Amino acid sequence: MKESKIETTIGLCIVALSKFLMKKYSVSEEEAYQRLMEMELYELLLDADTRLYLEPNEFLIRCCEMECDKGKEALYRFISTD
Repeated sequence: MKESKIETTIGLCIVALSKFLMKKYSVSEEEAYQRLMEMELYELLLDADTRLYLEPNEFLIRCCEMECDKGKEALYRFISTD
């Protein structure tokens, strides 16, 4: 996949996750994005080698929820079992 397409796909994933965090925490777009940038999931998503950007938004949202509710160790367990 071309680098520009990967970047676009990652950007769309970030938008979906930001919208999820906006609803979950009733916060603004900026605050949701700030929260996302502090998450392990965000770092994994930006690392193109993980290919996490290829997962459906529903899976990424479950990952986000897992990390928010149970921490990054739970996120890694969830990702490795799916």
